[in-house]
Amino acid sequence: MIKTSEFNEYKTKNDIDLYVNKTDKFKTNYIHLDIIRPLSDQNEVSKNALIPYILYRGSYKYPTNQAISRELDKLFGADLNVSVARRGENQLLRFSIEIINDKFINSKENLTKKAIDFLYQLVFNPFVVDEKFKSDYVNKGRTFISEKILSLKNDKNSYVIERCYQEMCKDEKFSLYTLGTQKGLYNTRSDNLYTYYRKILKESPIEVFVIGDINSEEDIYNYINNNYKYDRDRKLPLNNTVMKTDHFNYVELAEEDNISQSRLGVGIRVPITRNHPLYFALTVYNGILGGFSHSKLFNTIRKEKGLAYYINTRLETTKGLILINAGINQDDYSTVKKIIKEKLAEIREGKVSKENIEWTKKKLISKYETLSDNNHSVVNAFLLGLINGKKDSLNFVINSIKQVKKEDIIKVAKMVQLTTYFLLIPGSDPN
Repeated sequence: MIKTSEFNEYKTKNDIDLYVNKTDKFKTNYIHLDIIRPLSDQNEVSKNALIPYILYRGSYKYPTNQAISRELDKLFGADLNVSVARRGENQLLRFSIEIINDKFINSKENLTKKAIDFLYQLVFNPFVVDEKFKSDYVNKGRTFISEKILSLKNDKNSYVIERCYQEMCKDEKFSLYTLGTQKGLYNTRSDNLYTYYRKILKESPIEVFVIGDINSEEDIYNYINNNYKYDRDRKLPLNNTVMKTDHFNYVELAEEDNISQSRLGVGIRVPITRNHPLYFALTVYNGILGGFSHSKLFNTIRKEKGLAYYINTRLETTKGLILINAGINQDDYSTVKKIIKEKLAEIREGKVSKENIEWTKKKLISKYETLSDNNHSVVNAFLLGLINGKKDSLNFVINSIKQVKKEDIIKVAKMVQLTTYFLLIPGSDPN
């Protein structure tokens, strides 16, 4: 029985969602806060992406990086992180702090509560000058995000995945890159980002997670309820994703780049997300298709025929997408395309052995059991279910995978639609 995935749920008086998990499995306590925004347009996505990297540079109480570092040292070397993520058509502004558990230190202070206070100061009490973020902090944040956007092109794997998503979901919000665009960043120069941020805090869903060996869950709730003070009027939903189920455009395109090895992204639509009865069959389907080293695509394209340097599949469970990612020679593109179609047809026709299904289930279960060993992963898994309206424990997930039948996998196979091929080929970089 995995106990680390079970959270008690609370709501503060100012409409912050709080999830607390008391467990002695980890040596550290982890506090995580997500502000959830809808993907809307390149300007707003770019502004959202900037926010965590401005706040990271200083708060009212800790106005410089040096002051922040000193406070983290006082918290016995606490680990502070900020980031931006995309889950479906939601943009997550993420803040977290991880601290050593109180029982491992000789201190009369409650370290967990001090870390909760620190996160509050960072998120809700930022450093401002004349009702604006400090211009130096904004400029440094803008430079950091700009460099991250530019560096995407250097990571060919990530670039192909992102470009395939963009072409696959061209007229949908999901096509917006998590960090925005250079143009969107430039356009933020005329905005008062602090005024915009106050609007974000007021109207957005805010999800807070605390996991670790705490005194009591009720105690943590009462502490956050009394101390996370901010005048809020939440208006936005937790999940802003729109599921498209038909009228897909078939897209096949190639783009040149200064590379020696071609990269292939293949986009598949499937109208199944976490709250669908066939969701767990979808996870098994994905594993059989390309999720593991025993999968159909890996065995045939990589192992038997040597047509790929690597090949795998990834599942976007909030938007209902499967993406095949492979490194191939350009000359083998037609052959690889043909095999992919054949393997999709094989599963649709039920040509999947009992052994393959059981092995896939075992690999998936092992993956989830390993996930339970990391407090960050436990939070991320629960949040993903939360966004999709399925707050499942890991025990429920594992039991559901065990119950998937071959006929369920075939049902999934009959619902998938291959819509997109994006091939990055050797040539001159168009940029």
